[in-house]
Amino acid sequence: MKLKNIPNFNKTFNKNELKNIISWFLTNYGSLRTTKLIDKLKKIGFKNATTAGISIGIEDLRIPKTKEILLRNSAKILYKNDRRYEQGKTNIISHFEKISLIWNTTNELLKDEILINFRQTDLLNPLYMMTLSGARGNISQIKQLVGMRGLMSDSQGEIINLPIKNNFKEGLNIIEYFISCYGARKGLIDTALKTANSGYLTRRLIYVTQGEIVKKPNCFTKHSNLILIKKNNKKEYKKIKEKLLGRVLAKTIIEKKSGKILVSYGQDICNYTLKKVIGLKKIYIRTPLTCKLNTGICQLCYGWNLANGRIAELGETIGILAAQSIGEPGTQLTMRTFHTGGIFSGEVAKTILAPHKGSIYYNSDKKGKKIFTKYKEKAFLTFCKKKVTIIENTKNKSTIYLPEYTIIYARPKEKIFEKQIIAEVCEYKQKKLKVKTEEVQEIKAKTSGQIINMKKKNKLLWILSGNIISYHKLHENLHNKLFYKELLVKHKRKFYAEKVKVSSVKNKLENEKNIVVNKIKKEKIIKIKENSIQCQIPLGKLLNKERKILTFKNKYSAQIIQKNNNLTWIRKANAYLIEDNKKISNKNSLAIKKNSIISRTYYKKQKTEDIVQGLPKIEELLEAKKTFNLKRIANNPQDKLRDNYESLNKQYYNAIAVRKSIEKLQFYLIRKIQKVYELQGVIISDKHMEIIVKKMTSKVIITDSENSNYIAGETIDINRIEKINIKLHNKIKYEPLLLGITKVSLSNQSFISEACFQETTRVLSRSAIEGKIDWLYGLKENIVLGNLIPAGTGYNKNLNIY
Repeated sequence: MKLKNIPNFNKTFNKNELKNIISWFLTNYGSLRTTKLIDKLKKIGFKNATTAGISIGIEDLRIPKTKEILLRNSAKILYKNDRRYEQGKTNIISHFEKISLIWNTTNELLKDEILINFRQTDLLNPLYMMTLSGARGNISQIKQLVGMRGLMSDSQGEIINLPIKNNFKEGLNIIEYFISCYGARKGLIDTALKTANSGYLTRRLIYVTQGEIVKKPNCFTKHSNLILIKKNNKKEYKKIKEKLLGRVLAKTIIEKKSGKILVSYGQDICNYTLKKVIGLKKIYIRTPLTCKLNTGICQLCYGWNLANGRIAELGETIGILAAQSIGEPGTQLTMRTFHTGGIFSGEVAKTILAPHKGSIYYNSDKKGKKIFTKYKEKAFLTFCKKKVTIIENTKNKSTIYLPEYTIIYARPKEKIFEKQIIAEVCEYKQKKLKVKTEEVQEIKAKTSGQIINMKKKNKLLWILSGNIISYHKLHENLHNKLFYKELLVKHKRKFYAEKVKVSSVKNKLENEKNIVVNKIKKEKIIKIKENSIQCQIPLGKLLNKERKILTFKNKYSAQIIQKNNNLTWIRKANAYLIEDNKKISNKNSLAIKKNSIISRTYYKKQKTEDIVQGLPKIEELLEAKKTFNLKRIANNPQDKLRDNYESLNKQYYNAIAVRKSIEKLQFYLIRKIQKVYELQGVIISDKHMEIIVKKMTSKVIITDSENSNYIAGETIDINRIEKINIKLHNKIKYEPLLLGITKVSLSNQSFISEACFQETTRVLSRSAIEGKIDWLYGLKENIVLGNLIPAGTGYNKNLNIY
């Protein structure tokens, strides 16, 4: 067979490359020749898989040597993070967020190191070959085998801040097994329970669209869909290509300069015509949303059948295709947590690592700005390309050129270690995290003590350590000699306690329940930060030796309570950083018990998500349910439709206002449903969504029937009422209606299909009273009666009926 215009297929073939060659072959040579090609590919695959004899053993699981370095680096960063929190430089939320970020970044870096290790040491490693082929498994599973399992999510989907550092080859310890049990159990529960929800969604969608069949070549609609082209980057270009490919143009496109027709009306957009129209700013295309047929959809409004890249044939069951396309990912992705074992995978910014240890050098005076990061750390933001040099010694030097808008974490001349994150590349658009839920975090006191020294600017709160004893207990203990002994012992241990008389305590504590026993004499308060120098002792000049100074550093943040010539007594204190807009529940100089709430702060908590979390959202949109939030009492598509209609009804005639309000809602629903699936990495063509949304918005309610045979309050198809209004002098007035998929299934043209779905007795009795006629237009009603279905070859035979 002689091939024409063949691309370069002389390379290693993985799953994606096989897809590309089959797609290209199908486009150029048709389905019959493609089946022969696929058959030959299958034979080659089986033959070579047998002769290769690929197997896997414990020796093939090679752990990269850089794992230890990365874990050591993470431990250093975590130590610094803990110290900053203890000194009151960051609050509790930033502290925990930073822990999650550090481990997540380490996990992602280790994933890259695994691939580099395989490429450099063993290209024919069976594990590496299996993973990259796309046949089975992915890098996430390999990372758990030879990297580290990383952060896990619990049964609620929340992240456990203690990561699993070991992999399956090294083996897990008891604590790590307990942590991983959460994810494994969640997977089993999801598999058992959530699959049914997904299956029921598919069933409802099938009953909505089972009558949607390609009935005519053209419906001659005047309505069209406007596509605005924005191709800022590769991702946007790909999205536009997916939207346009296989659609039919609703308006002829003329070149402005020459006046030539680029693409004419009714032309379908293929790869060749796409190159002509992609340079334009806006394009009008045909869409199932605006098809004028009362039953089914026309060929031009639907466009290509995505299975073979040709215009859908008459009798094609496109409704079933749409329902299955939307329902199928729900069933598949319910298993996602089960496959990965409940590990958490967040999005990580592009980081730049140090190639070796040494000192870092760059110019921080020009073409940049000193900034503070989200976690209150000092950093440098570059405005243009920046040269960074890392020098270990005269032989070992490295130069890195950083792109513009890069945050450099290391300061000039700072010593850095191997594989340390020295910089992070900023993106123009902030990456959206997975699901975020608003939570309340209570900031609690670690120790009992006294609140002092609250700065008003950044609200740094200090709690001096102390024991709190109730008034009654103190009254009893003051008569006990042992209590005095305890006080003296504490005095010797560098705690200063004032002797308290019973009478003075009684007078003082009439309106107070607690007292701090470790009372301080009224002296000037001197704050000491952790690792600050307390005193310097000069050593005498020795013969031919330099004079040295010894420095003493305190172990923790504290307050000086007494100073003598030889002794300095300090009292331990804990610092808490509280945001400017947050209230503090305890006032200055008050006693506070351990674990008492100092303040509350609101934050958004990151959770893992799979399609199980996505399904309720899709169901909510497709069933047009009411959702409640804080900003607005009810925020749902029903309210959106009513608001749009009321505002448009003042500007336009009734029919135009209804059409425009429905169009706005249709685009809103499609965008929202697509967003849920995109978060899962699932790509579904817009035209499948359009068929479902069209059925949901196809009904209107009559408000003023004028002199017609209809009654106010009756529901009717929008296409039908528009055709009736053309012949009437006094137009019927109506309002748009949005129905959920269950309601649509129970308001079909066929009462047999409705009775098969649910509420059988009610549907049949109501149909009998109304004297309904079933014209057997859809698939379900014909299957029930044992007729040939009006689709495929059955449609052609019964063509005269329609």
